[in-house]
Amino acid sequence: MKTFYIDYPQKKIEEHQYAYRWAECKIPTTVIFGLLENHAQDCEYRAQQRKWMQLEAHLKPHRAHFDESHINEVN
Repeated sequence: MKTFYIDYPQKKIEEHQYAYRWAECKIPTTVIFGLLENHAQDCEYRAQQRKWMQLEAHLKPHRAHFDESHINEVN
């Protein structure tokens, strides 16, 4: 799971020299601050990243599987 999410399209806020916002929902990047939960509730990017997080969690191997004793496997 990523800590910060900054790979979304950004647009420069014209009134400010170094300010940017998320291109789709217009929330400033200083408000989002790289956190997924700071995106709008209906943000497509947020929804897509949540799906990836769920898929990642589902595909991770469970540690218990690798801790099993395999002494008796060789005959």
